[in-house]
Amino acid sequence: MSRQAFDELCSGGVTEEFITAVETSQCSGRKLLLRGLADFCAEHPSAVGPLTSTDSLWDIVAAAERRDPAVVRDLLTHPTAGVWLSRILRRLNGKVTDSIPVWSELGYLHSLVAVMAIRTGVHCHIKLPVVHGVVTLPTVGYIELPTVFPTGFVDLRHSTTGFVVSTGQAETVTPDSPYFFPVRRHTTQSRGLRLSVEINDCDPYRELSGPVEPQRMDAVRVAEWRKLLDEAFDLLTLWHPDYAYELSVGLRMVTPLPGDGSIRGASSSVAIGCVAVSQKPSATLVAETLVHEFQHSKLNGLLGLFDLGQRDGLYAPWRDDPRPLSGLLHGVLAFLCVAEFWQVQRDLLPDQQAGQAHFTFALHRHQVGEAIASLSDEPALTPLGRRLLESMRTRFALVAQQPVAPDVADAVAKVTDDHRAAWRSRHLRPDPDDVARLANAWLAGVPRPITPASRVVADTRPSTRSSRMDLVELRVSAPATFAEVMAHATLTPGDTAYLAGDYAAATTMYMAQLRNAPEDTTSWVGLGLSLKARGLSAAEAILTTPETVIAVSNKVLSVVGTVPDPIELADWVGAGR
Repeated sequence: MSRQAFDELCSGGVTEEFITAVETSQCSGRKLLLRGLADFCAEHPSAVGPLTSTDSLWDIVAAAERRDPAVVRDLLTHPTAGVWLSRILRRLNGKVTDSIPVWSELGYLHSLVAVMAIRTGVHCHIKLPVVHGVVTLPTVGYIELPTVFPTGFVDLRHSTTGFVVSTGQAETVTPDSPYFFPVRRHTTQSRGLRLSVEINDCDPYRELSGPVEPQRMDAVRVAEWRKLLDEAFDLLTLWHPDYAYELSVGLRMVTPLPGDGSIRGASSSVAIGCVAVSQKPSATLVAETLVHEFQHSKLNGLLGLFDLGQRDGLYAPWRDDPRPLSGLLHGVLAFLCVAEFWQVQRDLLPDQQAGQAHFTFALHRHQVGEAIASLSDEPALTPLGRRLLESMRTRFALVAQQPVAPDVADAVAKVTDDHRAAWRSRHLRPDPDDVARLANAWLAGVPRPITPASRVVADTRPSTRSSRMDLVELRVSAPATFAEVMAHATLTPGDTAYLAGDYAAATTMYMAQLRNAPEDTTSWVGLGLSLKARGLSAAEAILTTPETVIAVSNKVLSVVGTVPDPIELADWVGAGR
C-alpha cells in the first residue's frame, strides 16, 4: 500500500487505490490459504466426503483464472468467502463445532469454484453440498431442491449451454427453473456517483457467522430496502461526498438482518466490503450505519497489511467489555466518522428528531475525545499506529469546536461517568494484598498508605447494564417520551430520585440500598453520580476508582462484620490521591 493510500485512510474518505490495494492483499492471502486447504484435503481425502476432490477443483480454478482473472479475484475477495474461509480453518483446527458435517461446510469451496467456472465459461462437473436444503452459488443465487427427500449433495454440470443441477433422482434445475433464485443486486446513482451492491438474503455466511438458512425477502420488503438505500446514498452524496465516494468504490454487499426491534449494524475483519444491518426507520440512520461500519472495513484492510500495535484489556467508552488496542482504534475511527456525520445532520432534522441527533453527536464526540486522550501515551502503538492516532486527533479537534447545548453536555457527562465507573467496577480488580493493607489502615484510622494497582480480569457474568444511562439520554433527547416512561418504569428508589434531579434524596436512597446489598455496583455508581451532582468530593474516588472503594468496603465488612460508611470511605480513599 502506498503512503498516499495510507494517508487517505488517516484523513477521511478513501479512493479506489486504497480499495484495490486491500483487495490485492486479500486475494493473495486467500490463495495461499486455499492452497493450504487443498493440500490438507489431498492428505485427508475423507475431509471432502462425497464431494469433488480438491485437486480437480484447483484445475478448474487455474482454467478460470487463465480466462478471466478478474472473476477469480472477485470471488476470492467476496465477503462471504472470507467468513467461510476463516470459519472452516478454525473448524479443521477444532476451534469450532457444528451439527453440519465438515465436508458439507468445506464444500462452500466447491460452490465458489463452480461459480468461477460458470462466470468464465469453463466446462466442469462438480459435486456441490446441500446446506439447509439449498445449494448456494455465491454472487449468482441459490437453488431450492424440488425433491422432498433428504439430499446431501448434488451434481452441477456446466457447458456451453449453461449449468444444470441434478439430484440423482431424475430431477434437474436450470437458471430458468422456478427453483432457482438469483442474487438480488441494487444500483443507485446520485450526483455523478454510483453505488452497486448485493442485497444478500440467501448466502449461508451473509450474517458474518456460521451457516444460516436463506431468508428470502418478499417484494414489499425488498422495495423498502431499495428505497432506503437510494435515499441514504442520495443524502451522503449531498452532505458527505467523501463517504459516498468510498462506499461507491468499496461497499459490495448489504445483508438485511432479521428485524427484532433493535437498531443493529455489523461488519467483520474477514468480510471487508460487507455491512450487515437491521432495517432502519429512516434513510438517515441507514446512511449513518453504512458510514460507521465501512470504517471497520477500511481499518480491517489496513490491519491486514500493517501492525498498528498490540495490547489487550483497554477501556472503550462505547463498549461494555475490555478491548484490544486494534479494537479501540477501530472504535475511534468509526465513532469519529459518526460524530462528523451527526455534526452536519443534527441541524437538518425536524424538531422531533433533532433532540436525539444532538445527543448522539455530543455523546460520540465525548467518547472519541476520551479514547484519543487515553491513547496519547500508549507505548504499544507502532509508528504507523501513532500516525493514525495523530491524524484522528487533528480531525477530532475540528469536531470538538462545535457547540453543544449545556443540558445535552450535562447528560453526556452523566452517561459517560456512569459507563466508565460501571466498566471499572466490573472488569478491574485491585491487588488483594493492597486491599487488605488499605482495609487495615481504614480500621486503624490512619491515612491511605498506598495507591493500589488494578488489573483487568475476564468477567464472564451476564451483563447487568443499568437502565439509568438510557433514561438520562431519553430525558434530554425526548422529554415527553421520558415522562411517559417514568410514569410506568420500575426503578430502584435511588434511580428514581436521581432521574428526578433530587440528588440529596438519591444519595440517601443509594446509601440505604448499599446497607442491604454492599456489593451492588449499580448503587455504588449511582451514589457517586449523585455526590458529583451535589459537588461533594467523595464522588471522585467512587467514579474514578470504584473497584478500590468497593473492594476495601467488602474487606472491612469481612473483618468487622459491618459495612463502613460509603461516603466516609470514599473520601478517605480519595484523600490520598
